[in-house]
Amino acid sequence: MRCCAGRRKTRRPPRRAREPRAPRAPGTLGPPSQPPPPVTAQPLLIALVSVQFLVHALVWAMTARMARRWREAEGHFALFWFMLATGLMLFVPPWDSGSAPRNLADLLIIAASMCEHRGLALHWGRRLPLTPYALGLAAAAGVVAASFLMDNGHGLRVAVVCFGCAAMMAASVRLMWRQGRAATPIFAPVAAAGYTLLAAALTVRGVQALMVGATTKISIDAPVHANIPLAIAVLFVGGLLNLVHIRLVLGRVLHRLGQQAQTDELTGALNRRGLLQHLEAVHAGAASGQAGYALLMVDIDHFKTINDQHGHAEGDRVLKGVSASLRKALRADDHVGRWGGEEFCVLLPHTTLHDATLLAERIARRVSDDGQRVPVTVSIGVSVYTAGDTDLQAVLRRADGALYEAKAAGRDRVVAALS
Repeated sequence: MRCCAGRRKTRRPPRRAREPRAPRAPGTLGPPSQPPPPVTAQPLLIALVSVQFLVHALVWAMTARMARRWREAEGHFALFWFMLATGLMLFVPPWDSGSAPRNLADLLIIAASMCEHRGLALHWGRRLPLTPYALGLAAAAGVVAASFLMDNGHGLRVAVVCFGCAAMMAASVRLMWRQGRAATPIFAPVAAAGYTLLAAALTVRGVQALMVGATTKISIDAPVHANIPLAIAVLFVGGLLNLVHIRLVLGRVLHRLGQQAQTDELTGALNRRGLLQHLEAVHAGAASGQAGYALLMVDIDHFKTINDQHGHAEGDRVLKGVSASLRKALRADDHVGRWGGEEFCVLLPHTTLHDATLLAERIARRVSDDGQRVPVTVSIGVSVYTAGDTDLQAVLRRADGALYEAKAAGRDRVVAALS
């Protein structure tokens, strides 16, 4: 037997636990690749806002194309949304602050706010010159260029964008309050309040940008300074601005359609339906105790002979000329409408029979002296509202009766109906 007394047992060192290896892509050799860096929510959110604004730009571009109004409000709104979307999209790639794409983005956003302001002005019929906008944009570009010589250049560039857009928003508020309050007494103050809040927020942001340190990044793509809520606010404010634009343009279209429905296409005067609305409103006011009114029934003498001897084209010119003469002779609150054929009706609020008769005589002289190709005269019947008139038709019948007397007496004269 072998003796085992002097042998010493050796122990093996414990095995180390193997660290788990990262999965290797199939078909690749070598060490496993490192996981990609985490994607922040900032660029994705900015890209989403840019896509929404680009959709707005396409819609307004189609609107401008269909209406052929590229130089009017519709075209300016399309350009506003396109420049704003492009400027924000340039913040999605991780370019350095002060790089050429970022500088271009800053100037595009300022130019977009200028374009939106000019579009609002065009909506209300004010064609503002381009020179002040060009000078303002050049000044912003000069400040951006000078910011590279300063310690807090990044904050200054952000402040330039904020202050430039805030100034345009404040100008838009002033424009809405002056031009839109009369046409839209409810909508204009609400829209102006929204623009005021946006201008105040941009001003606060600009002041904040000037107060941060030289190495602190504060632009909208930075993951600090509550930029994600700011980007979300920009998303919703953009939708609000688009609704403002739609309301303004749609309101103007509906107003024009309403005017066309109440306007005689040939003469430009009110048609019978449009004038009746004014007549009924004024008569209702007079019946409730307000001031009375007068009516003139104006008929072109021998109009059928003019058509037969000179043609219908000349007859149309005579109708246009008489309508223009009537409108020139009337006051701002008077209304003239084509009652039918060659007959016009004139509504004179707050007018007595004596004053209405004098005005009718001036109208008759103006028509005969306007120098048309063929001699033109008119016969006019005058009537006024009285307390015994239960309805509008009573006043119209008296005016028609006075007109019949003027024509029976030889035409080219004014006859007033006695109450």
